[in-house]
Amino acid sequence: MIKSFTDFWINIEKRRTKRNLKKALKKADISTDQDIDSLSDIWKKLQAAKIYNYDEFYNVCLFSAIVGRDIRILWNNYHLTNNENEKNLFGRILSMTIIEFLDEINGMLGKSLRQELQKNGMEKYENELNRINKKFAQIKKQHNTELRKIRNNAAAHKTKKAKDLIDFKKKHFENLFEISTDVSRNNIELTNLTTQIIYEIIDHIKNRKKFNTGA
Repeated sequence: MIKSFTDFWINIEKRRTKRNLKKALKKADISTDQDIDSLSDIWKKLQAAKIYNYDEFYNVCLFSAIVGRDIRILWNNYHLTNNENEKNLFGRILSMTIIEFLDEINGMLGKSLRQELQKNGMEKYENELNRINKKFAQIKKQHNTELRKIRNNAAAHKTKKAKDLIDFKKKHFENLFEISTDVSRNNIELTNLTTQIIYEIIDHIKNRKKFNTGA
């Protein structure tokens, strides 16, 4: 009787926690969408003013923001669902999203972006950018085999062996929380850095009086 009563309240608390989490996630999604819209709007204004020397940078900003949002949404769906089939599906898609993000971001934070920063007199950000890029590379190296296996065999359905798909359904993605957290934290560091750069870009353009930010 006591156990049943305890379980009842535990279940109620879990449902309450999930409801609160969903509300918080909804607010986070709205905030992220506003950030993405703002980035896109600034970039469009720059291009309309025929200022193209920040294209690599703004492309990275939007890419990391969009994929960061996708990772958060997929992780939350994976974490909140009580349906094992849905959990399996969200886990596989999340793994695929993470490995493809890690495949792309290293190159995007590489030579072309560094050269653009140098041309714009922003060499001071290179060391921090390199540190963040190395962290992404470390995460990829550490988890590459398992993530790529999930992506190739299950998420992308490249395997012709149905048993592989069944095996993935039975497995728990034991490291998925750790991987998602590491990627998201490093992506937040990238966002913090790019935000500093954005403010400097805006100030620089204001000083040149070649761009109206609408402020």
